[in-house]
Order: sequence, then structure tokens, then C-alpha cells
Amino acid sequence: MKRSSALLIVAPMALAVVALLLLPLLVDKARVLELATSMLKEQTGATLEVGGDIGLKLLPRIGVSLEDVSLAMPGEAEPSMRVQSLQLGLQLVPLLSGDVAIDWLELGGLDYRLAAGKQGDKVDTSVLSDAQLDAYYAQRRREKAKSAQAAGVLAIPLALEVATLKVSDSRLQLENADGGEPTIVELQRLKASDINLEARPISLTADIRLAGEQAVELGIQASVLVDQAQQLVTIEKLALNASGATAQKVQLRARGTADLDRQTADLELRVQIGDTRGEGSLVYAAQESPAIDADMHFDRFDPAIFALAGPEATSAAADSPAGGDDPLPLAALRDIDTRATLVIDEALLAGHTVQALQIQLRALEGVVEVLSLTGEVYGGQLAAGATFNGRHNTATLETRGEVRDLDIAAALAGAGTKPLATGQASLDWELQGAGRTGNELVQALTGPITLQTSQVVLRDIGVEQLLCEAVALTNRETLSASFAGDTRFQALEANVQLADGTATLRALRADLDHIKLTGSGSYTLLDGEFDTTFKARLSPELESVDRACRVSKRLTAIDWPLDCSGNIDGEPGKWCKVDTAAIVKDLSVNEAQRKIEKKAGKLLDKLFN
Repeated sequence: MKRSSALLIVAPMALAVVALLLLPLLVDKARVLELATSMLKEQTGATLEVGGDIGLKLLPRIGVSLEDVSLAMPGEAEPSMRVQSLQLGLQLVPLLSGDVAIDWLELGGLDYRLAAGKQGDKVDTSVLSDAQLDAYYAQRRREKAKSAQAAGVLAIPLALEVATLKVSDSRLQLENADGGEPTIVELQRLKASDINLEARPISLTADIRLAGEQAVELGIQASVLVDQAQQLVTIEKLALNASGATAQKVQLRARGTADLDRQTADLELRVQIGDTRGEGSLVYAAQESPAIDADMHFDRFDPAIFALAGPEATSAAADSPAGGDDPLPLAALRDIDTRATLVIDEALLAGHTVQALQIQLRALEGVVEVLSLTGEVYGGQLAAGATFNGRHNTATLETRGEVRDLDIAAALAGAGTKPLATGQASLDWELQGAGRTGNELVQALTGPITLQTSQVVLRDIGVEQLLCEAVALTNRETLSASFAGDTRFQALEANVQLADGTATLRALRADLDHIKLTGSGSYTLLDGEFDTTFKARLSPELESVDRACRVSKRLTAIDWPLDCSGNIDGEPGKWCKVDTAAIVKDLSVNEAQRKIEKKAGKLLDKLFN
């Protein structure tokens, strides 16, 4: 609510008091009301009507009581404010010297309707073209600069002294600019003590209910100082407790200052949402950029804490689409003008836990720059940066970073994938993409990824056994040794190229004890399908595993094809097989070549000897 609008609640009472100063103390009640409403009309253009009883008491204090009061502002066909009962108590001695000192002001059944702003005040950027968006950003910058130059015109000229203010059983109705349902603010109880504009402490308590399908309950306690001369509000203490908006109760504690001229606030905050606690500072500047500058530290972060409260939230979540093919929420992003530094001891992001997370970001006109992001993820060190550009209708994403010594088993478990492997992995990436939906953005990601690992064990796939079985087959023998069901790699590394939603594995290299693998393949990001082909070179030491695995010179000279394909959610034991037909073909070719070379050698011997 604008400050000028809020003052309309107090102005009728203050002007009525001014009218009393001009009256003989024994004038009749009707005459008091007539002069008060006349002065109010002259000063503000507002029309005050009293449809109920009027009470006036002069001693020992001046007391005024009104029932069924309505106030219509200029241009209003219907009154915007109604009060069922109003009681006002004035100190007599200050009045005799020309001052106004209100002992008490009690409002019961206040109903105040705040008209919506112009329809043009809020622009739906989701329907604008790229050219229109550019014009919109330029116009908004001009308006902000103009507003900043005009800062200071909101000074409050009202002198106000109220010892006690009480409001009960009241409500504010905030009209919706687009014609939708209004926002109803129920002011169940409000009490303020020593209201003044001379920088003395004002004590305030309130119980507020935001009506709606999921009602929100607010409890407020505050101590503030208002300095009219400096246009400065000092918040000594603010405690706000909220319930109903989320599944967890919210507690906010704040202190700081607000400059009414510049429309700025500099606050120190402490917040608790369920078991999550945070503290830090926030600077708000309505006419500057960034509008919000925050530096916060949280002990943990889990998006689930923002889940809606009540049974409706569960059904709404179940009925909502997955969202991958829904348009990106760019319109909401374009209204954000924020710079933030965040430190989070433990964060849950997309199902993954990140420790010691530190983020520096800047959001303006639909562009979010993650200037720095560091943390610990599954035992590895994460360092990354990114720029998401949603200025236009097709968003772009650029990201680069690295992860060092990631625990593979923990990462797979965090992703909800089967425990396919153990060991450590290091990744580097530099990716770009563009799209209008989440899935489009993923499909369009392009760029290189490098992978290096150590101590990797692939579960439920016995590569050594598969190759030994093929060797034994060529030797026409049977294996007698027992083989491990897993594959232990001495080294595993790959260069990956993302494009068109597919990760193409290039220069894939893997070393086992007596086997070296090289190959290539592909992996589709959205459905998890993969297809890789390896060429295995066998070492003569393979015989140490099983006598039937002995490798002759002719067997070490060929590439042993190993084909692996399937889905990441499938059975690992069915992924890979040795192409024995290709092996027989290679052996035949090599044997024929060996015989030709042998005959050619004999002919050469005869020619030269």
C-alpha cells in the first residue's frame, strides 16, 4: 500500500480534531460534525459521512465517538473506507495551547478498499516480441531514473501524536488490476503506543490474516522510530511470525533503517523456516539498481521448505505436469533486479546435496549471472559459473566449471540411479544451449566435457570374463577359474562432446590389469540410452588368470571387439558382449596374411640365395 493511501485512514480524524480547535467548547455535536466534514472536504476533497450516533464529551478529556462512518475520496462513486465505530480521546490542556495530543484512537470494523493501479502498470512480458522486450527494458530504465530524480517528494507533512491506537475486526481490500479476485487483508488486532513523528520509540503489535484458499496468519511485534524531519524510520526490533503460506512456520527478525525520501531500506535479518536458519543483511532501493542487494548465510537449504501448506498442496503437486516441455518462467525472472552473495552450509539442489556452497549472482532484466559457485559435492570440489539469459523469448545458457575427485557411488545414489560403479571422477565442461522449454535447453546443449577417473569398479559387468571366454573359445578350451562379477579399471578417461541432446564419447580409453580398451560411443541425455564399441588389446599375462586364457602372438595382434549398449536403468549384466564373429574374421585374415608373408619370404630366399 502506498504511504499516501495509508495516510487517508488517519487524515479524517486529524482534520476533525483541527476543526475542534476552532469551536467554542460548548457547541452542539451536529455543529462539530458539520464543521469537521466541511474542513475535510476543503483540505482533501474527501467526503465524510456519519450514519450512526455521535458522542461528544468535554471533561475531563475531550472524547468523540462516531458510528457508521464512511469516507469517499475525490472521484469515488462509492466510499473507499467505512468504520463501524470510531472513538477518539484528546487531552484538554494541550488543546488550550493550540497543540493536538490524542490519548486514544480506537477503530472497530474498519473496511478499507484500495483501488487497483492502472492496467498498464503491470506488463505481461510473456506475450511481447524480442523487439518489444528491448523497448520495455529501455522504458523501465528511463522510468526508474525519472523516479530516482523525483525522490523526496513523498515527505509527510502531517503532525501526529497518538498515545494509543487500537484497531480490531477490520479488513483491507486490495483490488486486482486485471479484474481478478481482490486480496483481503484481515486486521484482527492492532495496537500501537506513543505514535509520533519525532523519533521517539513506537511500540506496535498486530495479528493479521491474509484470506484466501490457503489463509496466511501473521503475528507482528515491532519497535520503531519515525523522524519526520529527516524522513527516516529506524527499526529497533521487528519480529514477524507467519504460518499457512508454507508447510513450515516462518520466523523473521529484523532491525535497521529506512529512508522515506530515497525509498531505501538497510536491514539486518534473521530468518527461520522450520529447522532452517539464516542471517545476514539486505539493502532495498526502489529507484536504484540493484533494487535488492543481499548477503545471507544459511545453515541449510531445501526447496521443500517452500512447499505449500495444507492438503491442497499435495494434490496440486500430483496434478502438475513434469514441466520439461512447459515454457520457461521468463516473465517472472525479468522483474528481478537483485545482487546476492549466499553461503549455505548444506544445500539440496535437484536431489543432490552440496556442502559449503557459496554463490555470487546478479539478476537483471531476465539475465542471471552466476559469477561464482563453489562447494563440496559427494566428496568432490565444485567450481563453476554460468549465465542464463532470458531477456528474449528464446533463453540461452552458458556454463563452465569443474568437479574434482567426485565420489561416483555417492553421486549415483544421489541421482536415484542404480549403484553401477564406485571410485572417483573428475569433470571439466564448457557448454552452451538455447531453448524455450527446459527440455529444449537440455537438447540444445553443446560443448566439450572431459572425464578422468581413478579406482573405478564397474558393478555386475565382468569384462575380463567376457574376453577370456572368447579367448578360450578360439583355443578350443574351457575356463576353469572363477572370475569376479565386477570390472576393476586401472584407468578410465574420455572426451565427450555434447550436441543435439546426445553425449558423444570420443577417445574413450580404459585399462584393466591385462587388457587395454579404446573406443567410442554415445549417450542420449533425456532417455538414458547408450551405445559404445570398444577394441580390446590383450596381454600375454592374461594366461595368469586362467590357462585357457593364454594369448598367442596371433591373438595379441588383433582387436577384440566389445560392444556395450542398453539403457542406464537396465540390467548391467546384459549390456556388453564380445563380437566373436568379428574375431574369427580377423583371425582368418591375419592367418591368410601370415601364410602369404611366409610364402613370399621363401620366394625371396630363392631369388637372392
